[in-house]
Amino acid sequence: MQLAYNVKAARRPVNLTANSELIDRVRSEKGNLSALLEQSMVTFLAERELMRWKEENQASFSSYNRMIEKRGTLSDDIGLKL
Repeated sequence: MQLAYNVKAARRPVNLTANSELIDRVRSEKGNLSALLEQSMVTFLAERELMRWKEENQASFSSYNRMIEKRGTLSDDIGLKL
């Protein structure tokens, strides 16, 4: 699931605390802490959106599954072998 957000939004400085060994190791690998934080936030938010979407649509999933259990799939009806 692709997260929708403005990638060109202004940057804002923040104060954070993090494990000093991890920071040192990332810096030694020439890693960009800001980019890593942003990617982590995107991943976190995308996972939350997906979880929320699944919860909101659970009734539809259950209804569809009941229908398939009762009637079978379209491929069953037309004799399609998958």
